[in-house]
Amino acid sequence: MGRYNQWCQLHITLLCAVFCVLILLLHPLSAEGSSDENRMVLGPHYEVFHDPTNDVTVEELMAGTYDSSFLPSTQTYPFFWHTTGTMWLRLPLHELIQGDTSGYVIEGIDKQDHVEAYFVKEDGSYTVQEGGIAGVDHQSIRYRSAVFFVEEPNVEEVYIALSGVLPLMFSSILYTDGGFLESVMTYKFSIGLFYGFVLALMLYNLFLFFSLKEKAYFYYVLYMLSFMAYQAAMNSFDLELVGRAFPDWLLYRTLPISCNVLVVFMILFGKEFLELKRHLPTHNRVLNIFLGLSFLSLLSVFIVPNVEAINNVTTSLTVIVLAFLWFSGLTMLLKGFKMARFYMMGWTALLGSMLIQGFGFLGWIPFHPGLYETVPAIAACVEAIFLSLALGDKINLIKKEMNSHLEEKVQERTQQLEEATRRLEQLANTDRLTNIPNRMSLDLDLDTQLQEATANGTPFSLILLDVDHFKAVNDQYGHQVGDMVLTETANLLKDNVRKTDKIGRWGGEEFLVISPHTEIEEAQELAERIRQCFETHSFEEVDQTTASFGVASYVEGDTLKSLLSRCDKALYEAKEKGRNLVAVQKL
Repeated sequence: MGRYNQWCQLHITLLCAVFCVLILLLHPLSAEGSSDENRMVLGPHYEVFHDPTNDVTVEELMAGTYDSSFLPSTQTYPFFWHTTGTMWLRLPLHELIQGDTSGYVIEGIDKQDHVEAYFVKEDGSYTVQEGGIAGVDHQSIRYRSAVFFVEEPNVEEVYIALSGVLPLMFSSILYTDGGFLESVMTYKFSIGLFYGFVLALMLYNLFLFFSLKEKAYFYYVLYMLSFMAYQAAMNSFDLELVGRAFPDWLLYRTLPISCNVLVVFMILFGKEFLELKRHLPTHNRVLNIFLGLSFLSLLSVFIVPNVEAINNVTTSLTVIVLAFLWFSGLTMLLKGFKMARFYMMGWTALLGSMLIQGFGFLGWIPFHPGLYETVPAIAACVEAIFLSLALGDKINLIKKEMNSHLEEKVQERTQQLEEATRRLEQLANTDRLTNIPNRMSLDLDLDTQLQEATANGTPFSLILLDVDHFKAVNDQYGHQVGDMVLTETANLLKDNVRKTDKIGRWGGEEFLVISPHTEIEEAQELAERIRQCFETHSFEEVDQTTASFGVASYVEGDTLKSLLSRCDKALYEAKEKGRNLVAVQKL
């Protein structure tokens, strides 16, 4: 019951944690879509012009040469995907800001190759600020976004030029200085909470890996680590953290690089957790092929110059692998693999976020910067939670398997111990030479017979035989031949007594037959039959030999000592009368 309560508490704690994270992650998403005195989403206020030649200058735009080519923006967050040429955005800043325009900030959230912002004043002069990868060294502050400060008063218009090999998009917001600072602090707090939460789950599962030595936990840690790297590249943290140290060609490719690494560890984790090699070998082979393709895709990132082709291949491969892993989880769930239920919940959340991103890229749903940030972050939290719960299920399964294995081992050891005990008892109660019961075993049988006879008056008889002149056989033929005579004597007894009779070696050349439910006359007849068989038997080496027999039966009041004494006296009498005889001692 205690383990069950601990397990419930873990579920509740994790679910509460993910709920808090989701609330905090949703806050920036809802804030970006709103406009107030501190912020304004600029997408609807732009006019858009596409310059396929890349030759149009800002002076020509300011002169009105292309005024008729500018069209009002129809998107809240302008999104043009891979587009040749230059996309120009014109913003009538004086219409949005009444009075002094200084003290405002324009933030372009999305990672771009090259962004130039021209701030045109009333007198026709302008200033230029650069952003994106090409302008990372010229940014006023080190931040993930392209940040442009409106430092001059009386700015009439802003022209923004987007160009390069990356998808062209410009999710931009106009802030006051204070509003921008507040936005940065809120975002840093939210994203810090996200990474801290994922990192805590990673450390927890890393501890489980070192404790349980299960590769699934290690692959989970690597998978979540690669997801954090992928999310960091998606959120342009590479520009903020290492943008001045990395060459431009590498910054163009951080997203497909991290995505391919993510796919590799995604496959390794899925294969190991679902135990596909054992349960679904065909799925395992398919995923091995995908694993090879992922490595090839990762290698191509450093070789193929076309960034658009790289992005398309990486995105397609990721969606296919994710869908196949989801299908493998569903197959395992339908086969009764209970651990797959949490796995399916987590993978469904991640697959759903990928589909939402794809629909946004295709224009099937309105594009939103949250497709890059909030949606995958929420999906990652949900997936991390459910995968952790799935790994918790795996702990229970491991415990069950260990307990089952331990029970099997205990049962096996118990059987071995019982067999060993049986063999020891057999060795302890068996005469090693003749392989029939020894004196110890006969004593136990005599006690049992005497108790039954004393309690119920059940008759039983004893036949004690001695091989005649056995010392002479040893002296003449040697002890090996003597041993052979004793062994053949035991075999003769086994072949000629009844099934209910018990025989054993009493000591030396003496043998005892215990005959339950037998009166003395019947015992005498049995002894005579054995004597005759003994007399006519041809012993190896010795040929002919005889034996003497003493017979006695239990009478009321007998003890083992008294009964055996009479039987021994009968044997002595047979020897005294010339041997090869059956003598009977009655009370």
